Amino acid sequence: MKFIKQPNTVISRTLYETDFVLFRTLLDSGNLEKTLFADNRQLVMLAIGILNRTLNLEEFLVAVVGQKWKFHRKVEIGETLSVAYQIQENKTLGNKRYIYDIKIELIVEEHVVATGIWGVMLNNKV
Repeated sequence: MKFIKQPNTVISRTLYETDFVLFRTLLDSGNLEKTLFADNRQLVMLAIGILNRTLNLEEFLVAVVGQKWKFHRKVEIGETLSVAYQIQENKTLGNKRYIYDIKIELIVEEHVVATGIWGVMLNNKV
């Protein structure tokens, strides 16, 4: 795989109790009692949102072709989540579709709390 891009700065976002309540409401879990830790699915959503703010994928994203995540510890209310990533070219499909692997690290206070690989198909080269 060919290394494409790694940003110089990371984007961070603090997790608030409102974020947790909103996520549980979106899931329609019916269980709105207070929790101290973020759901792993919520962390993935936040990471992808932060990544999109950096790359502006909405214009180029054709499909998500796969994801793999490993979570190392829970993230609590009030902690600040940072996202670091590297983009690597995976393969080219014709001259209009490109598949990239985006290696993602979710970081809280310099500790990696989760790692993932997000495979995406884009309609443009990075």
